[in-house]
Amino acid sequence: MLPDWLLLPGVLAFAVSLGSWLQVARLEGPQLDDPDIEVYVQAGAAFRHDAHVYDLAFTGGHWPFTYPPVTLLAFEPLSRLGSTHALVALNALTVVSLVVVCLLSLRMAGLRGRAGLTGAALALAAGGLWLEPVQANLNDGQINMMLVLLVMADFALPDGHRLRGAAIGVATAAKLVPGIFVVYLLITRRYRDAATAAGVFAGLTVLGFVADWRDSAQYWFTGMFASSGRVTQDAALGGSLDQSLHTLAARWTGSDGVYYALALVVAVAGFAIARAAWARGEELTGVACTALTGLLVSPVSWTYHYAWIVPVLVATAAVAAQAPPRLRWLAAGLPGVLVMAFLAWPMQGRGDHVAAPRGVLWHLPDIEDPTTWHGVQRVVGDTYTLVSLGLLVLAALWLRPRKTAVEPAPQMAGSTV
Repeated sequence: MLPDWLLLPGVLAFAVSLGSWLQVARLEGPQLDDPDIEVYVQAGAAFRHDAHVYDLAFTGGHWPFTYPPVTLLAFEPLSRLGSTHALVALNALTVVSLVVVCLLSLRMAGLRGRAGLTGAALALAAGGLWLEPVQANLNDGQINMMLVLLVMADFALPDGHRLRGAAIGVATAAKLVPGIFVVYLLITRRYRDAATAAGVFAGLTVLGFVADWRDSAQYWFTGMFASSGRVTQDAALGGSLDQSLHTLAARWTGSDGVYYALALVVAVAGFAIARAAWARGEELTGVACTALTGLLVSPVSWTYHYAWIVPVLVATAAVAAQAPPRLRWLAAGLPGVLVMAFLAWPMQGRGDHVAAPRGVLWHLPDIEDPTTWHGVQRVVGDTYTLVSLGLLVLAALWLRPRKTAVEPAPQMAGSTV
């Protein structure tokens, strides 16, 4: 039970952190040259004017719309706000989602106490605001923290709840990748929850057909939904902000075959680790391992997709707290290592006088051209991928069957030694 006095320090920490970020954002100015928010707004406007959205390229002809058609029903009203106000609206939703994700993560880790838990969640969110994946979502006007919230809210529901799986279905209908959690539900034998998720996904997909038949048919029936080429043309040259096994294999070996082999191995191992965590009653660890598996095997994982680092950090801290005494000091340092890897370190921003928050992946000669990386820079350029692989290995070691001491059989009365 967390003490109530944590509430006030948590509120103060979050207020200072949020105020600091707002000041940095004000000095840097709106990030409207980033494509994502402009794609949302322009695609929503095109949908409103009955244009064929998937035939168009937005932000000056550079980027297509890659989301499922049903999301246009949300982006259409967003487009009416204009780019600046749409960015403000999505950033507000991201910050609120961050706080709730922190709260749900701590609850799933077994912490209790209404006021104390709220304070701890706010303090965690105060730090989480300065992680690079969170900053990337804020800068680009992305929706990934909201998707994390949907999935976490689903798993926070009690077993047997009639709505369990519904939020995962919504997240999957919005961005497909959260569908990996349907697989997690299946391998943990929660078939009703998986069916609910599939049903909600199907229902929203049908809604997309009702709203826009032509674009829906084009998206689903031509294989467009599976085309990573619409997001990045060359995995090897995707830049440091693309972090997955696909880019790792392409940069180091130049072979898609290596990627497919690695993805298969990591998918099988990742799901096995996640199931082992669930079987031990560590749902948060299972969810975190599933998220890491999805990020690794996905053909494209931009750094803003790593918004999952927030619950992953909580899961790591929860495991560290359970470590055997001889390993406790070593385990206690692991969350700190993760923070260092994912922290938004200050570097020169878009205004020459602004120390903007950017991650280690930005500290490279050219973040868009891996051919300029040499020596340790090549390792730094794949930081998130390598750290995610390392976390899965550590989770496997943590969850391996533990040896139990075998007690000697009692001797029969009158027996001799």
